[in-house]
Amino acid sequence: MRVLFLQFFICFTVIGYSQDNSSFITSFKHKIMLKANINTQTESYSIQKSDTENFSLAANTIFKFTASANYEFIGLSIGFSPKDRSLPYKSSFQDITLRLFLNQWIQNMQYRRVRGFYREGEILNGQQEEFPDFKTTSWNGATSFVINPNFSLKHVLFNTEWQRKSTGSLIPTLRYGYQRFSDKIDGNKEAQNIYSIALASDYYYTWVIENNWFVTPSVSPAIGIRYTDYNLAEVNEQNTLFTTALNLGLYFGYTSENIVAGANFNFDSKATNAKTKTNIISDRSYAKLYFGYRFNAPKSLERRVDWLKSKIKK
Repeated sequence: MRVLFLQFFICFTVIGYSQDNSSFITSFKHKIMLKANINTQTESYSIQKSDTENFSLAANTIFKFTASANYEFIGLSIGFSPKDRSLPYKSSFQDITLRLFLNQWIQNMQYRRVRGFYREGEILNGQQEEFPDFKTTSWNGATSFVINPNFSLKHVLFNTEWQRKSTGSLIPTLRYGYQRFSDKIDGNKEAQNIYSIALASDYYYTWVIENNWFVTPSVSPAIGIRYTDYNLAEVNEQNTLFTTALNLGLYFGYTSENIVAGANFNFDSKATNAKTKTNIISDRSYAKLYFGYRFNAPKSLERRVDWLKSKIKK
């Protein structure tokens, strides 16, 4: 099975290099792409401890801001969230993502940390219950391969290329990560460690409208395995679960030689095949607005990157 899988990807890689995609895609990898976006992706979790004790926790992070820079084969983004002053609850949010663009391969590596949540819905003595010590830390990765060399995922997600003609592609993606939830309950530390791996079959299709405008819907079903390790005082519970996920996306925007702008809408849902004593579920839908600008890289940066590429080739 592994041999067939490897032959499958080698075959499509050879096909990709043998085709001329210059009429479909314009590359801007030699320019710096600076982009800023704001999104409404909330940090909320449904905590299922039993058939009777189910509740939701949310962080005080109504809006998130992200600044990113892409150049040549590397990209970096940093996200943060200002406090919503309409609520007294304090939350902190950090998101750092590193990306590598290697021909038709795209590699993502992400560190994410959120601390400070409150209980949604239930109000006691005029205020909602706080969970200041509840935090989640995650390290995630994703390896994607764009099968159709005439389709630019870099145009849709990172704006380092310009899709000139309408086309789509299947994009097999391997996702993997580690996530830790922790809290303090009556002086005892509660923690749940989650190790996960999933295989997704992403599909994107870009409609190019009058050269500069585009619309791209996407669908990404995934299956995987999750291992959980829960600890609270003398209680220890370990489970291996089968997981399913579905992500739906809609991307549209404007692209030119120097300026990009647009909006994304995403819905992300995950489920497991069983309920454990403590199960944490996350369903998230959000919107994002972005604006970016391309410009020529300084000569000093070009020299450093060229030196790095020469070392990698060796």
